[in-house]
Amino acid sequence: MQKLKKTKIQKKTKFIMILMLLLVPILVSLGTKNPEGTSFTGEYYPADEVSFIYDLSYQKNGETMREHNILKAELDLIDKAEEFLLLDLFLFNDEYHRAIVSYPNSVEQITNALITKKQENPNMPIILITDPINNFYGVYEQRNLTRLKDAGVQVVVTDLNKMKDSNPLYSGFYRCYLQWFGTQGAGWIPNFFDDEGPRVNVRSILKLANFKGNHRKTFISEDEAIVASANPHDPSSYHSNVAVRFRGNVVGDLLESEKNVITFSGGNVPQITYQKDLTKGLDSVEKVDKETVMMRLITERGIYDTLLDNINRANSKDEIWIGIFYLSDFAILDALGDAADRGALVKIVADPNKDAFGIEKNGSPNRQALSTLADQHDGIEVRWYNTTGEQYHVKMAYFLYSEANEARVVLGSGNFTRRNLEGYNLESDVEMVMTPDAKEAVEIQKYFHRIYFNQDGEYTLPMEHYYEKNGLKNILWRIQEVLGLCTW
Repeated sequence: MQKLKKTKIQKKTKFIMILMLLLVPILVSLGTKNPEGTSFTGEYYPADEVSFIYDLSYQKNGETMREHNILKAELDLIDKAEEFLLLDLFLFNDEYHRAIVSYPNSVEQITNALITKKQENPNMPIILITDPINNFYGVYEQRNLTRLKDAGVQVVVTDLNKMKDSNPLYSGFYRCYLQWFGTQGAGWIPNFFDDEGPRVNVRSILKLANFKGNHRKTFISEDEAIVASANPHDPSSYHSNVAVRFRGNVVGDLLESEKNVITFSGGNVPQITYQKDLTKGLDSVEKVDKETVMMRLITERGIYDTLLDNINRANSKDEIWIGIFYLSDFAILDALGDAADRGALVKIVADPNKDAFGIEKNGSPNRQALSTLADQHDGIEVRWYNTTGEQYHVKMAYFLYSEANEARVVLGSGNFTRRNLEGYNLESDVEMVMTPDAKEAVEIQKYFHRIYFNQDGEYTLPMEHYYEKNGLKNILWRIQEVLGLCTW
């Protein structure tokens, strides 16, 4: 009898221990937080020399047309810099399956420009912040990053371990039990990105499965900045993207936000500053004139809050235009539906989520999320960008408020997803406030009208073309969105 009692106690103890080994990692993961300084919402400042820039790949009379200007602007900013350069780039590698397709050498052009600048100005601080995906999480060092380091450029690889976890079911287990094995060392698994590239190991793939990253795309000098949706990354060279180039006190906020990433990633923070003028920043913008563009920096959760504020403000006679690569956040979807129900015009141009660097995707999450949204709200109008191997990689929302005679634009690196907007990735966007007849607002309006109504080209397809109401997929993308078990 006593022996039986002892056996029961042992079984119970084992059960509790196993349960603790499973539950503790999840609780650890749920308790992770981002470093201070992220999810930043800045003050509004007047911006100078604002330029809206875009890349477009599209079809016209059976031919593929490409209007690409963002890389040119980035190279021009590098060329004109005199005191310092700081870049934060998510994808910065030239790895892909060359036997299948050939892309422009975007990464090499940026690398050469930075090396040339350093050779011309040896004492000039030049810093490149990037994501560890480019080194396949430490298995090797990407050759362009090696070239930059050899030339004296400071390369900072973002410490993703300092960021909160988006998928606690896996990341807690990784934090508690796997991260201690590291990722360095040769592997035997073929490289996902380049069949001729260095082989990788299991430990690096296990780190990749945390699905988080420094997703920013920024260029900063002592005089100006560019915030973009575009990665200067060879396989991304043909994607359609948007960017804004500007001067003004917002550049100073952008610089400080990037210094914060250098700090928590263990890099050396350079002694560089942006000389702000004496213009006082504003918490809100009451009214603007035609000649003024007010701008503020928003990162991570700040992007989320700004989008929701602007969507929830829209009523009858107002307009919301969205160009997006991924749109799956539940609150954003609900807010757009509610705005349409209030009578606001809501038009969305979305990527059909079918192409990813030569791999065919299953349409998640856009096809399921937006098909459902359009079904539930009569005022929602969706068109799919007609991609042919590349991606419609834009992350932009344009708001036109009729009675207030005001236009607002949010653009940058952040997709409209839980991962991108709730602080699981690092993201940088700007919000611009201006009158609808301001030059910049008119250019963005023309951009949307051009692609939505297929003016002088074949840009977009009707909702029916990629409409999808697959019950299993509809359940799956929602589970993935909640649990973070996805790349978006």
